[in-house]
Amino acid sequence: MFSKHKNSPEGFQSTWKTDQSLATDGTQTEELKSQDSECQVVQQTEAGTQTDEEKVDLQTQAEYDVTSLAAFLQRITPKVIKELERQNRSQAFAGYALRREEEEEEGAGVRLLHTLRCKLIHPEMVVTGLAWSSTGSVIGVGYGANQHEDWCDHSGTLAVWNINRSDFDANQPERVIEISSCVLCLAFHPTNPAVFAVGTFNGEVLVYNLSRSEDVTPMVTSECGGGAVTTLTWTDVGQAGTNNTTTNNSLVATTSTGYVLVWAFSITKQQLTLKTGFLVRSEDVPRVGRGSLNERSGLGITAASFNSEDSLLFLLGGVGGRLFICNAASETRTGVEYGGVELKACVSSTLSSHSGKVLAAEFSPYHRNAVLTAGSDDQIRLYSLLQANKPVSSVHSQEGLTCARWSPYRPVVVAMGKVTGQVTLLDLASKSGEPLLTLPPPERPAAISTLQFNQKNVKLLSVGDHLGRVQIWQLPTSAVSPLPNERAVLQTLLTSAAAGD
Repeated sequence: MFSKHKNSPEGFQSTWKTDQSLATDGTQTEELKSQDSECQVVQQTEAGTQTDEEKVDLQTQAEYDVTSLAAFLQRITPKVIKELERQNRSQAFAGYALRREEEEEEGAGVRLLHTLRCKLIHPEMVVTGLAWSSTGSVIGVGYGANQHEDWCDHSGTLAVWNINRSDFDANQPERVIEISSCVLCLAFHPTNPAVFAVGTFNGEVLVYNLSRSEDVTPMVTSECGGGAVTTLTWTDVGQAGTNNTTTNNSLVATTSTGYVLVWAFSITKQQLTLKTGFLVRSEDVPRVGRGSLNERSGLGITAASFNSEDSLLFLLGGVGGRLFICNAASETRTGVEYGGVELKACVSSTLSSHSGKVLAAEFSPYHRNAVLTAGSDDQIRLYSLLQANKPVSSVHSQEGLTCARWSPYRPVVVAMGKVTGQVTLLDLASKSGEPLLTLPPPERPAAISTLQFNQKNVKLLSVGDHLGRVQIWQLPTSAVSPLPNERAVLQTLLTSAAAGD
């Protein structure tokens, strides 16, 4: 590895220096030449024209006999008015409209915007409730078990999405709230988009405030007497002749035990105070349909709606297909007390019953006397309060119905969901019976559990199913744009039936 060291010096000659040679040279550019030139625009010529004045010959006024013209008008006017009135009542062209060229193909204009999924729910959970906030941006989805034999021992879930957020993720809710039992219904406050109420199978009413970031505890809770909370509605009950959306400081809950409980809500005090209540009794059912009902128990309520023109008037759908017209001004005592408040009898009359469970019962947003109902007998019915003994019209669905709802934009159009996973929009005035619109089915269809229109964005419709999915559809313009005479068509349907036509 090592060699012996040699001490003798070695030398070498430097070679970095060399002789440099220099040379001089030169270049010359040619002289630049420039030249000026002139130009001039072309010659312009102006010319004018003038029209010749034409003499207009005015026709002389036609001569006629005033007396014979007056006699003719007096003789023919009643016949013309009678014919015009008959044509106005005619249903020959009811529901007919020229189709827009861009929507000639079936389903044109329909678009699936989002499919919402919450990965945290149990696979057997279904969508049990849907609600849009007052701004139309936030959607709340309630989940629960499809069936219960007795008491609920499941854990329900509430998921919230804001579809207008820049970081919106259809598979990741903005907020997920665990509930002690299955969620059956939910409702956003009509004016405060951060406040919403949830009703559970075990009879709890929970009110949440989304403005509290990361807070998943309710701001206020209340009980409904043990029965499942079947519907929740923000409305002010008991002011005759007023629109029930003026103040919206009351929350109305209905239960499977026949209770209708009206709570006063205070967001500042974070308090729900029971101010009045009603009870639907078995004796409110006509004797011919009472059967073996328990005389001492309330009749389960499955649907509820409040009249938009008179807050004293509300509608209830019950088990066994019963339909009740109710009056909040009733002072009839029932002898039943809950929460320190004596419950009153509210049923003033009934509509002819469905053969099965009432799936939907809803007042029209366009007419005080128009009522839409749907039942497990697969019938969609239109009732008039002026003719309670039979429906104005009835449509039978070949596929089983699961839910139905009035369109908030077209007075004679309803949306309905089916067990096949199909959602259709139906024109009640159409004589053909063909759907106005059918939404394209998903690749893996499942029974529809609920649907909800967006009150702010008129084209949005949310649909929940038994696989826990929520599809948000954009509807075509033709499905949400009312025809010029559509309100008159609804009025004609109701009045012609009441007149016995």
